[in-house]
Amino acid sequence: MIRYVYQLRDFRSWLRGFSKVLKLPVMAGKIQIPYPIGDGYVMAANINTDISYVIMNFSLNDDLVFLRKKSSLYGLSLFFNQVNVSDFFVIREPHNSITDKSPNRSNIFLSSTNYDLEITYSRGSRLRRVGLFFSPSFVSRCIKKDILLDLLVYADNRLRNINKEPITFEYRQLLEDIFNVDHRAPISHLLIQNRVLMLTEKFLNAFLTKVPLLKESGGLKQRDKEKDIEALKDIERILSNNKLDKFPSIDMLSKTAMMSSTKLKTKFKQIYGMKLYEFYNRNRMEKAKEMLQTGKFSVKQVGLNIGFSNLSNFAKAFKKEFGILPKEIIKGR
Repeated sequence: MIRYVYQLRDFRSWLRGFSKVLKLPVMAGKIQIPYPIGDGYVMAANINTDISYVIMNFSLNDDLVFLRKKSSLYGLSLFFNQVNVSDFFVIREPHNSITDKSPNRSNIFLSSTNYDLEITYSRGSRLRRVGLFFSPSFVSRCIKKDILLDLLVYADNRLRNINKEPITFEYRQLLEDIFNVDHRAPISHLLIQNRVLMLTEKFLNAFLTKVPLLKESGGLKQRDKEKDIEALKDIERILSNNKLDKFPSIDMLSKTAMMSSTKLKTKFKQIYGMKLYEFYNRNRMEKAKEMLQTGKFSVKQVGLNIGFSNLSNFAKAFKKEFGILPKEIIKGR
């Protein structure tokens, strides 16, 4: 088992500590993880003296434990998680713990650094995580008092927040930009920093939009809200399934979510920012684009693979989404 105990001050310092645990060097702000330890990389950088970020895209051939020890001052940690779990995942704080064996964990988690937090990943799990740390001085100096109070109250829910915020389509696009960046490019660090800040901006805008609504309505009952979020994540998984060759009926989706069709449509758009069919269509267009970029498939093969029997309709839908025709992707390779 690999166990890393730390107190979070900034992610560059965190990276140096992690390198000592792994007994691997940090080169240009990055740890490259070789076989037989695992594969992938971890990198970290400071945006300024108060904000830092970490990017994890790796797996290890041993169980991994991250234990963040509490600090006396309130810093805020924000993680965007896309983890493929090989066997199990455990997260615990002094008053609560969650064990999960589901194969995929995809969520956004905001926490404060004033409590111990331990996360365990089984060996072979693939961690794709982007994290930001906002220092206590930044939190107290730069965030308006009313907003700060809302953020701290939210973060104080601790593990009750763990599945509240899903990774929606827009977040996934930004995350893919980060994980697919060419680190040899001279401006790669600028692109990464830009996308990291865009992730943060999107989360905070969504948070600030939701807070007044919850206050006006007196807040949703906690259990009901968590149940709705889990149901919507099930619907997201269905619509994101690459093997899905046609849009499921609203009736089937409603039964799966155990909601009325009206409630499902309304809640889904509130959380994911788009209608059910729009979400489904964006996902299959992204799949089509990825297939075309490999150069292994013809336009016809790709269209049929994502459920278009009429290639003209596929071309129109693709151009509407990306502004170019499918054949131009192949020509541009």
